[in-house]
Amino acid sequence: MAAHSVLGRTAVLIVVYRLENDLRPALSQLQSFDMRMLVVDNHECGHPHLAALCSAHGAGYLHGANIGGLAGAYNRGLALLLQLHPGTEQVVFLDEDSDPGTLQSFLYDPQTSKQLQQSDVAAVSPAYRDRATGLRGRYMQLRRFGLNFGPREFSDLREVAFVINSMSVWRVAALQRIGVFNEGLAVDHVDTEYCLRARQAGLKVFVNGAFEFAHAIGERRKYKLFGVELQAGGHGAARRHMIGRNTAWLARQWVWREPAFTALCVARLGYEAVGIVLAEKQAGSKLLALLGGIVKGLLLPLRTAPPGTPVTTAGPRA
Repeated sequence: MAAHSVLGRTAVLIVVYRLENDLRPALSQLQSFDMRMLVVDNHECGHPHLAALCSAHGAGYLHGANIGGLAGAYNRGLALLLQLHPGTEQVVFLDEDSDPGTLQSFLYDPQTSKQLQQSDVAAVSPAYRDRATGLRGRYMQLRRFGLNFGPREFSDLREVAFVINSMSVWRVAALQRIGVFNEGLAVDHVDTEYCLRARQAGLKVFVNGAFEFAHAIGERRKYKLFGVELQAGGHGAARRHMIGRNTAWLARQWVWREPAFTALCVARLGYEAVGIVLAEKQAGSKLLALLGGIVKGLLLPLRTAPPGTPVTTAGPRA
């Protein structure tokens, strides 16, 4: 696939909520790549002047109003994006706290473009490096009864179980095959569950370790446990409640299909608790919120989207 055709058939879906940083550098950079763009303003009240800023940079604008959380922004944004640009073959998801500086070279890379031409591939992503801690994300391979964690630092292309949505490039055909994002999850684990559904559909997910991007997830803090360097999430109590709820719910929903993933969910809850105790302030309130979320996730069903629901059916809502 020629380099120019990669960009010509790729669109970027940008979701913003807090808008704490100036969005103009990212929009200018993406505009210089000559890429199709749509910005979803997911703040309930919307951000003044954001629509005008998007227009000045050749980007579409949609007020998502936080309906369905981040998952809702993806669903309504994708529906509008594919309506405006029906020839789009792949979509890049981009959060406001990610740096898209490597996106063009990542898409130009022969390994990336080769994978995006394969019918059994759902997505390819560069590796992310956390802004607060400087640590690269750690990726894993998933089997039904086993997990394999890879090193943080690598420079080749690797099949992985999960990628974070930001800066990941998804084939539109794969998105339509997997269906809409689960708005019952709202924010936390939205990308995790989507990758699981891709796996169930027989689709693969890759990370190209030759490229990385700066990204922020919460306000992470480094700490060491038995000499191993780890990072605590730094999220507030409300987000910890959501983490507990969604993690417990996913563990329950996937226990028979992916028992190793359920074990991972249990380990994640323990990891969250340890990080709160060893590295964060207001540990008591955060632990209570996490526990309350776990109980809720085990007892109450979450609203889900039927598997296979086409993304194009989720109409935009202003």
